Amino acid sequence: MKRKKILSISHDFVKKVNFRFYEEWSKDKKFKITCLSPTFFYEANKKIYSDHRTHSKLINFVKKKIIFKKSRIFYFENLKKEIKKIRPDIVILHNDPVSVQSFILIFFSFFYEYKLCYFTHENNLINFFQKISIKKFLKILILYFLNLIIKFRVSHIFCISNQIKKNYEFLGYKNKTVLIPLGYDEKIFNLKKRNKHKSKRYFTISYFGRISKVKGIHTLVEALSKIKFNFNFMLDVDLIEDKKYFKDLTFNLRKILPRKRIFFIKCNHTTIANYMSKSDLVVVPSMYEEQYGRVIQESVACGSLVIGSRVGAIPEIIKDNDLLFNSNSPKELSIVINRLKNKSFFKMKLKNIYQRILKERTINKQLLIIKKLNLFK
Repeated sequence: MKRKKILSISHDFVKKVNFRFYEEWSKDKKFKITCLSPTFFYEANKKIYSDHRTHSKLINFVKKKIIFKKSRIFYFENLKKEIKKIRPDIVILHNDPVSVQSFILIFFSFFYEYKLCYFTHENNLINFFQKISIKKFLKILILYFLNLIIKFRVSHIFCISNQIKKNYEFLGYKNKTVLIPLGYDEKIFNLKKRNKHKSKRYFTISYFGRISKVKGIHTLVEALSKIKFNFNFMLDVDLIEDKKYFKDLTFNLRKILPRKRIFFIKCNHTTIANYMSKSDLVVVPSMYEEQYGRVIQESVACGSLVIGSRVGAIPEIIKDNDLLFNSNSPKELSIVINRLKNKSFFKMKLKNIYQRILKERTINKQLLIIKKLNLFK
């Protein structure tokens, strides 16, 4: 049987977590997979280099320079050379269909006859009528008409949340969207490390993610002042986008807790599992439309309960109203946390979300869905 040749292109491949899915997929001998990654890319105006040195020998891993910074306008240098060399049957782009890189791939598809698919994250269009603005109206208008033009060259849109799926159906891709929840790596995120931390004295509440106001960490810190039981607090400081904001957070935290119960941690995607295993509760207090919320499923897989704000895809992943709160509402967040003081209630909620995450959101589940598509047969 002839192997299907797949070329996957993503600026996110500088982080190992983002191509673990393809590493597992490459174990299937029906497919020959090439991953194209940048030598580096920019995040919050900071150069991000690879957090890995090795990858599966089953994957052909190629690095190329990216031209420009912003996701809609950047593209990979000398891409035609790789396409001509690989002659892929399917190209999967991790970017929006309306982007410079996408237009380049659409143009090449007329000559090299591959099918074109996308993993994309547009999730902030159909709430237009809730938050009307001229800027957003113009954005929707431009995207709508450009997608009408290019959708005939698009085979599938892989959507990691129902919210994203609905946005692309609105843009005209109703028969081309496929819901494929983002899978977590069971080899890294599991309960094995949790047993080592059973003798903790204090309940531990944690936040993992970048330090930025839109992440709503100030809401969490204010809510902590209203908690009615003893706890430690862990704050991930690996990526601080706003130093003044972080300084204010630190000042307010130290008014609530003694220094010995505040832990500032730095971790990459592999070591973060150790800290998730030490956490009892992880809070996702975002104020903006989160496209997914990977930290939710990873924390739960490590045995931590997760609560989050009612924005973006967070409610879709948590699926439990008792574990959700309105963003920018410290009072409501504190009420949710204080209810978890009841141990039987806490254990019941953790058991329910753990069983569901394990069933629905592993890499193997993601692979099972994608390989069932007629596209890959």
